[in-house]
Amino acid sequence: MTQEASNKALMLSVFAAFKDGNLEPLFAAISPDVVWKATAPQEFFRFGGTYCGTKGMHEYTALLSSRYHFTRFAPKIVTATGDQVWGVFDAEALHHPSGRYVQFEISLRWTVKGGKITEHQCFFDTAGVLMHQGDLRIEAA
Repeated sequence: MTQEASNKALMLSVFAAFKDGNLEPLFAAISPDVVWKATAPQEFFRFGGTYCGTKGMHEYTALLSSRYHFTRFAPKIVTATGDQVWGVFDAEALHHPSGRYVQFEISLRWTVKGGKITEHQCFFDTAGVLMHQGDLRIEAA
């Protein structure tokens, strides 16, 4: 299996387990000095920011799961070149505080070296998620 195929398979398997609430494959796949970036404003998303190492990942996953329970994480496209892996996923999560299900697309970028994730960055429509969970309203002019 090529490095690219292996890296794609890693992303797909980690997020298939993540959707089911199983974090073991994620923690098995991260480098001890991983840098995990969630590009979301912390004022609205407690898990937003940069987390480093295994300790940081435990903090990140605890913050994320305190607000959201993912019910779908379906791959639309996953591609890899060298040590870079990109994925676009359709996601759905239950927002615990509001009881609403939010649906959104999320884009992920990983750097994978030696079979371990050394860097992660995610992007999603934060305003759209806030609207779906009832925290942002647009009023007509």
